[in-house]
Amino acid sequence: MHTYDVITIGTVTRDVFLKSSDFKIVKNEDFRTGVAGCFMLGTKLEVPEVVVASGGGGTNTAVSFARQGFKTACIGSVGNDEIGNEVAEELKKENVEPLFEKDPNHNTAYSTILVAENGERTILEYRGANDYLNEKDIEWESLKSDWVYIDSLAGNLNLLGRILDWAGKNGSKTAFNPGKRLIKLGKELWPFLDKIDIFIANEDESAYVSGIEYKREREPEIFSKMDELVKGIVVMTKGPRGVEVSDGKNHYLAGVPDSPVVDRTGAGDSFGSGFVSGYIHSEGNIEYAIQLGTANATSVVGYFGSKKGLLKKNEWGGFPKVEVENKNI
Repeated sequence: MHTYDVITIGTVTRDVFLKSSDFKIVKNEDFRTGVAGCFMLGTKLEVPEVVVASGGGGTNTAVSFARQGFKTACIGSVGNDEIGNEVAEELKKENVEPLFEKDPNHNTAYSTILVAENGERTILEYRGANDYLNEKDIEWESLKSDWVYIDSLAGNLNLLGRILDWAGKNGSKTAFNPGKRLIKLGKELWPFLDKIDIFIANEDESAYVSGIEYKREREPEIFSKMDELVKGIVVMTKGPRGVEVSDGKNHYLAGVPDSPVVDRTGAGDSFGSGFVSGYIHSEGNIEYAIQLGTANATSVVGYFGSKKGLLKKNEWGGFPKVEVENKNI
């Protein structure tokens, strides 16, 4: 039996970060976000900064938990290739046990991240083996963990159900930060939410799951619906506007500190893993969890790449605390 404090389950990638002043941001209503990242065709552009590292929500959160002092393992799928072996070795150096399934038919996932000067980015993603993580390949009976942190599962509801069944039988607490394919299933996620101890999503993702069309003025309605659906704690992140949290008894609102942004990649993973780490460290103090999650994300976006800024245990005292408003429900 292999016993851990936290097991993360999610994506495993090799990430290459490219940053250049020649990557321009242009407003264009033809794009869903209203803006586009652009560069000239037919020429060479200088890229003065490059970072190559492991990535994906599964590995990002695993390293975060390990740096917070938890005995951590990461379950994911990689190809039978050198990149998969390299990512596994990187995790071992971070004191994470890589419990990887090796897919003989697909390569390890790969992403190229184009970062503009303001820290915003566009990710070119090859999902590879990530799309083929199968619940039947995981040796569930040999695993035990106090917590399981569930990230992107490529829309695999069978895998989600198996994880939650395993967690219930083993008395494991569950945190869930679903990837975009699960998010787009919307109401199909509802039957699983009464088994979740901490649910983390941004405002747009929460709207998808709630079944309520997203508009800024409807955020209270969306949040209330998610609070009704989720058994445990609901965390709605709002980017530069902060975070909203409910445990069913208290309602928390917090902003974010004014700090420089180098690269926003990994901000969601670092906040989510920081929040859960803070919740565990403090034995359920949500205000502490918000502070650690915010500090972790603030540190990560101050560096190039999704892992360099991840905080170690008791390292976050130098970050400004955010004001947390707490109201009884």
